[in-house]
Amino acid sequence: MTQPLLRVLQGETLDKPPVWFMRQAGRFLPEYRAIRAKASFEDLLRDSDLAAEVTLQPIRRFPAIDGAIIFSDILVILDALGCGVTIPEGGPRLARTLDQLDPDIELNERIFDPVQDAIRKVKAQLPEHVTMLGFAGAPWTLLAYGLEGKGSKTWARAKAFLHQEPAMARKWMDRLADASARLLNLHIGAGAQGVQLFDTWAGELDPADYRAFALPAVTRTLEQVHGAPRLFFARSGYLPQELADLPCEGLAVPWQMPMAEARQRFSASKVLQGNLDPIALLAGKETATKKARAIVDAMKGAPHIFNLGHGLVPETDPDVLQAVIDEVKK
Repeated sequence: MTQPLLRVLQGETLDKPPVWFMRQAGRFLPEYRAIRAKASFEDLLRDSDLAAEVTLQPIRRFPAIDGAIIFSDILVILDALGCGVTIPEGGPRLARTLDQLDPDIELNERIFDPVQDAIRKVKAQLPEHVTMLGFAGAPWTLLAYGLEGKGSKTWARAKAFLHQEPAMARKWMDRLADASARLLNLHIGAGAQGVQLFDTWAGELDPADYRAFALPAVTRTLEQVHGAPRLFFARSGYLPQELADLPCEGLAVPWQMPMAEARQRFSASKVLQGNLDPIALLAGKETATKKARAIVDAMKGAPHIFNLGHGLVPETDPDVLQAVIDEVKK
């Protein structure tokens, strides 16, 4: 096998860790902004040629990157469940929230056709060393958006719903878990060689609620996904020890946790990915490369995928990102 990312996901330790970045297909790239000047975000989601193009942009600009993650959005699942998702410049909006829908509603899988087509198109153009990645949103994060109907600073409605309507909350979490698993399996069927499940709002729940409501649904999702290595990312300042027992090969570590601590707690059972703070890239090359080197050093002798502890922000200088790649790969 010649793909470093897949080798590491199978437990191999490499002298130079493979590298990819969450949100690497996005607004920090001038070539992406050039496309967005002519097409909306929703256009990119619906047009597989555009989605494929923006997925390939970081691969062309940064030839040493080892993973290409398909351009899409976690909210396509809510759209396929009938929420009527739109994504204007101010952020996502739902025409219908989940509490207005029946959890047994049929999943409209035609919504997923463009992303599957885009995966096939990207896969046909990737350099041999680059691994094709798919992704989906985790059930709690989808429930949070699905009940609020838009972004939120507190996710108060969704968090309260867990306790006010616990039976319905669990029913929806199971439904969302099944939908996420279905989407990940469709990505794999279209050519994804690895997949990541994103629980972006994991840290909005306290540890007890995360264990009670979110983790069982994450497990339900991951245990249904077959045919490719699975990564799980919980954006949270705490990582429950139960993550070590999840049915997945890799654990993406948020930037709030020191990599050495994550290694001590989880590396016996999981390949670790991460975890540079994306904001460190805004401080310039010297700071970013120093912090990147510390992460690589902390993981020496163990399987490690270098990445950020969350996604790239639009203000990122591509030259700084290149310097980080060079540091990790030197």
